[in-house]
Amino acid sequence: MGLTYVQLKQAIQDWTENDSTEFTTATGSGTAPIDVCIANAELRIMKELDLNAFRKTTTIASGTATSGVAMPEDLVVLRFLRIQNGDMLYEKDETFIREFTKNPTSGTGTIQYYSYQRPGTQYTSSNRYTNIIFAPTPGVDTTCEIGYTYRVPGLSASTANTYLGDRCQDTLLNACLIEAATFMKDPQQLTNYQQLYERSVQTLGVEEQVRMRNTELYKGELRTLGRIEGDR
Repeated sequence: MGLTYVQLKQAIQDWTENDSTEFTTATGSGTAPIDVCIANAELRIMKELDLNAFRKTTTIASGTATSGVAMPEDLVVLRFLRIQNGDMLYEKDETFIREFTKNPTSGTGTIQYYSYQRPGTQYTSSNRYTNIIFAPTPGVDTTCEIGYTYRVPGLSASTANTYLGDRCQDTLLNACLIEAATFMKDPQQLTNYQQLYERSVQTLGVEEQVRMRNTELYKGELRTLGRIEGDR
């Protein structure tokens, strides 16, 4: 049984025994603290759990300039970056990239490395997402494949059901209770909720391993059957 947005909010209030307007109601144009707790809990799970449902693969174009290339807007954790149908690219710090391409206009070639740009040089109100730069400076516009953990849709007044609410409800609730206890400045309950969260994460991790193992076995059987059919 999953948790809808309304059910999750009620469960948080029931567990914390806190239904005060300070906790449940937004002030001015802000966001209600309970909604901040939910959003923070969802982000925590996406960062800490390596679930297949959180993974996405897409492509980006390197361009041929030395300026940064925008990463996907829904990126949470970068898993890998490589030339499409080619070699993996290796992450370096920006200093290495700058030193590697001291004369970027003449040092073009096949890209091998990438780095995040310093936020101070490109993070603005109109460009709030992570940019990366390549080395050597791309000699040709190169299609790169990027695999990453993406920000799955969160529960809200306009989104009643999500993957986390439907499939990871105990982990989500426990993560929300950690955030709520932090907001309420309740260290004893924070410790209790942290233990519950870690236990639910372990259970979820085992379930994911079983699911992946079953998927690999099924695909392996299909490949075996395919070879047998092809040999006949």
